Amino acid sequence: MKLNKYLAIFGITLFLASCTQSDEVAVAPASNNIQVIVEPFAATAVDIIGQVGSNTAMVDLGFRLTEFSTTYNGSDIDIIYGGNTYTIPAGEREVVVGPTSVDFEIAPLAGAVPYNGAVITSQINFDDRYDIVVNNRPADLVVLKGGALSVNARVYGQLPPVTPGKITFLFDWNPNDDAGNDLDLRLRRMPGDIGIDWSASVTNYEDTFIADTDMDATYQVKADAWSTIGGTISGILFAMHPDGTLEVFEKDLTGIVYGGIADEVVLVNVDKVTDMDGNVTYTLYQ
Repeated sequence: MKLNKYLAIFGITLFLASCTQSDEVAVAPASNNIQVIVEPFAATAVDIIGQVGSNTAMVDLGFRLTEFSTTYNGSDIDIIYGGNTYTIPAGEREVVVGPTSVDFEIAPLAGAVPYNGAVITSQINFDDRYDIVVNNRPADLVVLKGGALSVNARVYGQLPPVTPGKITFLFDWNPNDDAGNDLDLRLRRMPGDIGIDWSASVTNYEDTFIADTDMDATYQVKADAWSTIGGTISGILFAMHPDGTLEVFEKDLTGIVYGGIADEVVLVNVDKVTDMDGNVTYTLYQ
């Protein structure tokens, strides 16, 4: 079984949460006639993979007017966000900021995070991240700031770090399957080369990397064990690119017999290419 997820195409949806109105009136005294709420929204679906604690996600961010009276004919509303001003013109209802890096927190889950992750919901508060100015407004218009985005994220127990100049791999597996096996992660250069790096800890999280200073070649990231695997172990490999792009591969491990290269299981192949300007790309495939 294979699952290849990119941070940009994972299919986990960031959606607009119900907005809790602030008691603070943004730009005008309270009015019974016309009320408008400005709130953030996600212009397109994005994929979020994270871990407990601080995270960032790329959001195609926008701001939208909601809950306004049918008598509201429109006033220019300036959204001041990230040092820039974005205007919702009179008669319009939204403005799209564009791709925006947003930081948010994921609270600890109850119990351990499964090896293949868990989907949770986390709130991104925007109330204190932007200001608004309303131009040419009628005297009876009140504008409120709103503001939380609710994000669905697949959370893993551990992810590789983003490291300039390196693509970093981290291997985990279902502890209920391993029956005491000590699995290791190996990096080999093809064809037929000996191992150039390997990780041999006794924990689930095995790691290795390819640096931009390593030779251009096809590499194999492989798993093996210190004992013969009699059944099947469900494994998962994380690959963190230097630019922060994450790829995730799932692989069922079978047929590993201790003691030989031929019995290792290939988790992913990696083509490393350096162009004439020195730019390095890594292409991963199974």
